[in-house]
Amino acid sequence: MNKIVAIIDHIGRTVVGETVSETEQTLTLKSPVIIHVVPNQQTGQLQVQSFPYMFVEFIDRSSRDNNDWTFTKSGIVVSNVVLDTAIISQYRSINTVAPQPTSEPEIIKLFED
Repeated sequence: MNKIVAIIDHIGRTVVGETVSETEQTLTLKSPVIIHVVPNQQTGQLQVQSFPYMFVEFIDRSSRDNNDWTFTKSGIVVSNVVLDTAIISQYRSINTVAPQPTSEPEIIKLFED
């Protein structure tokens, strides 16, 4: 398994992803996730939200394993931070595709025809 890294993208978002490849000019991440921090107005605490760069549901089923994004190093900030295991676990859980049901779901009618 490749290293999971954090970058700041060209518009200032914190992005976490698994390194696929790296050159002097580019860094390619598999299934990157955006980390978003929002202050809770009631408690004053910070709430951490994470969501995929591209929702897997938007990608054709036959190519969902191909969700690599190449960032130009001149437009991002890289760091040597070691991510907390909770962030890595959250990254992995977001990128784990739920198994497809093997049978058709039961249809429940809300109204009579």
